[in-house]
Amino acid sequence: MKNIRKVCLITNFNLYESKRYFTEKLAEAMRRQGIETKIIDVHQEPMGSGTTKLIRQFNPDFTCSFNSFQPIENGRYMWDFLEIPHISFLVDPSFYSTTLINSKYSILTCVDRSDCEAVRSNDFNRVFFWPHAVERELEAEKKSDRIYDVVLLGSCYDYESLRMAWKQRNPASLCKVLDDAIDIVFTDEKISLAEALVQAWNVSKLNPHDVDFSLLYYYLDNYTRGKDRVELVRSIKDANVHIFGDLATDNAVGILNWKHYMASQKNVTVHPPTLFGEGLNVLKQSKIVLNSMPFFRNGSHERIFTGLACGCLPITSESIYLREQFVDGKELLFYQSANRGAVNDTINSLLGNEKKRKEIAAKGRKKVMKHHTWDNRVKELLENLSILS
Repeated sequence: MKNIRKVCLITNFNLYESKRYFTEKLAEAMRRQGIETKIIDVHQEPMGSGTTKLIRQFNPDFTCSFNSFQPIENGRYMWDFLEIPHISFLVDPSFYSTTLINSKYSILTCVDRSDCEAVRSNDFNRVFFWPHAVERELEAEKKSDRIYDVVLLGSCYDYESLRMAWKQRNPASLCKVLDDAIDIVFTDEKISLAEALVQAWNVSKLNPHDVDFSLLYYYLDNYTRGKDRVELVRSIKDANVHIFGDLATDNAVGILNWKHYMASQKNVTVHPPTLFGEGLNVLKQSKIVLNSMPFFRNGSHERIFTGLACGCLPITSESIYLREQFVDGKELLFYQSANRGAVNDTINSLLGNEKKRKEIAAKGRKKVMKHHTWDNRVKELLENLSILS
């Protein structure tokens, strides 16, 4: 696609409203590049013939969305009926969106480079790496009091109940595969979830007939993301930690929330969840933000970029991509799952030296505002689309 003039962005509800926020900021950056945009919110205007008519009248060069959509009928998506390209900006693991490759009008972007390779392995080449970003006007409050020493903005994944459920529903041999995959994820900081699952499966020598690998992946993803963030917070013994989040909604067996998992942590305060925009205000009042993302070992997460943009220093799990973008100890900080215990001393040292914390956060912020704004991403998007055409 070349000479992009008009783009229709489609959005919908998601937990904490992050995707609506991303859509607005991306549209603003597109307009600064001279692209005319139209945002259609299908929560306000349900998907149907009326939506299709609106898009046809606007006549965009392509439609795009951060939200996931189901086929309308017979495996065909809305953009198949419109017969124009649709870009799905995936901000979750691509494993959950594999059916998108069945459409000849689909283009995918991933926030993790391993996900791009996984998509390409299915003979689908209309995919490229396109990380998270922040709006260029996002500023850190220079004179504001940072009342929160450490914050975590995110859902609680009830990994204990999930494990109990899969043990009841599956034979011991499959449960061992999951246990082995979990161990691999937490001992090899570079391996993706899919690679860990494949590695554990190959060792098992089990018959793959009638095995639901998508369900195994779901178990592995939700268990490791739940356990890693709980153990990360539990490793912090001294500093006051403020959690803003609720029980994740996509786990049918989940019943145990943050208050359960943090019951013995007197230094932890659990707050109600905040919408994405409100979360930015929390970051502007925070010194350190925790970021756990074992599901993206070679990619980005918005908490890194928003945290630094707001003057808040991230302590994040490992990412090959982030290590290429930022200098550990000088622009942000990494922790290893196998050595979460070191986080407590690291945080104590930073909170005891506000000058150093601010210097690291400022250097990281400078990098973000130079390379990781939505304006950067629009340019990257147009470059990638020109290559695909």
